[in-house]
Amino acid sequence: MDVKYETKPAMTFIGYHTEIRPEEGYQKCPEFWDEEYAAKYARLWQTMKPETEVEKAILENGIGMFAICAESKNGFEYWIAGMYQGGDVPEGLELYSFPASDWAVFTAKGPIPGSLQTLNTAVWEEWFPNDGQRYGANGTATLEVYSAGNPQSPDYECGMWVPVQGVRGRVL
Repeated sequence: MDVKYETKPAMTFIGYHTEIRPEEGYQKCPEFWDEEYAAKYARLWQTMKPETEVEKAILENGIGMFAICAESKNGFEYWIAGMYQGGDVPEGLELYSFPASDWAVFTAKGPIPGSLQTLNTAVWEEWFPNDGQRYGANGTATLEVYSAGNPQSPDYECGMWVPVQGVRGRVL
C-alpha cells in the first residue's frame, strides 16, 4: 500500500450528511449515495439545468467529488460534499471545515465501492497499526476523494486522506 504525506491548506466543504454506525458503513454509505443520486442528481445530470438552489450548489461546488467521514457520538457522520466556492448555503446543505493540516494520502484503482472499501480496510488494518500513531492530530475526520470518470471502470481512481501530524513539507 502506497502512502504519500502531504500538507494541505485549510479547506471548507459543502454538502449533506447522514449518521451511520461503524459496523454498517460498507452497506449504508453506498446506499446513501444511491438514495441521494436518485433524489438530487439523476435529473440534473440529464439536463445540467438546476431547478433549485441545492441543484445549483451541487454544480457550482462539485458536490459528490468528496465524502467526509467524521466521528460522532453514535458512529460517524458520512458527508457527500464538494469544495465550497463561497456564497449562500442553501437550506439542506451545511459546511464542514478542515484546518491547514498534514495528511496521509492513499489511492485506489478500480470500481467503487469495492476499491475504496478495500483501501479503507487496508488503511486501518495495515497502515494504522504501524504509522497510525500520527492519526487524529488534526482532527478525526477522513476525506474520500473521487475523480471524474466512470466509477465502475477498472481504471477508476479514488483516494482517502487521513489527518496526521508532523509532515510540514517533508516525507515521513
